[in-house]
Amino acid sequence: MLSIFRMTALAALLLISPLALAASYVDPVSKIRFTLPAGWKVRPSTVSGARVLRVIPPKADQRERAAIDVQIGLRKPRRGETLSRLAARFREEDGDREAANFVRVNQKAGRLVTEYRDGRFVSNRLWIVRHNLQVMQLVDKSRLLEARCTANASEFRTYRRQMEAICLSVAVGRK
Repeated sequence: MLSIFRMTALAALLLISPLALAASYVDPVSKIRFTLPAGWKVRPSTVSGARVLRVIPPKADQRERAAIDVQIGLRKPRRGETLSRLAARFREEDGDREAANFVRVNQKAGRLVTEYRDGRFVSNRLWIVRHNLQVMQLVDKSRLLEARCTANASEFRTYRRQMEAICLSVAVGRK
């Protein structure tokens, strides 16, 4: 009888995981919506003249040691930019970016999901490898939804579920 109680208590704790407490977020300006894990915050900002939603993790070590960076925004597709061409570009290495280890194009939904690693120098000439999960979706002929969830490669696995919840759920509602 005691073991049944323990199993029930364990199952209840698993159900109350951070993802179980996640909420849906809808940006009032851009109508971008996505799953927001418990404790994470959304801060709108402007990058290169475009509105970008920055999703901030709740703990300082997630922002500093793991260097989690989540950005979601809409932009105009570049001339000749199609999902197939983007996928082909990600399949090949480019400078400090490795060839993507995962590329999936869903033409029917107009969506590209890719996962890749890239490197960069930080302070004191330290080389850091970053793991990226990126989602791109053609909303219409003039708008491309782009979501990028990035963390240090050594920490990505720890926060993978939360970042996948954000990036893989991103969509645009009607204005």
